[in-house]
Amino acid sequence: MAKIDIYGKSYNLKSSSGDVSLEEAGAYVDAKMHELAEARKKTPSLDLAVLAALNIAQELLELQKLAQGKEQAQEEKIGRLVEALENELQAIDK
Repeated sequence: MAKIDIYGKSYNLKSSSGDVSLEEAGAYVDAKMHELAEARKKTPSLDLAVLAALNIAQELLELQKLAQGKEQAQEEKIGRLVEALENELQAIDK
């Protein structure tokens, strides 16, 4: 069980993720909310939370698209290498 503080409120949470700690995720959300609060004075905390969630979701989706593009490029490269190897093997067999 981890205790994290986000925008002045404490939460006791449990996570099944081993890659990123709740404290790290909470600190990121807290920073996003404070960043938005600086830019948008007098915005209710619920609205800040929604805006922070949207910003974080957008970051996540951008990273996913980037990762998919890299994965596709690697698969294409592997396909070309396999084809080149098959051509070389056929040339040796002749």
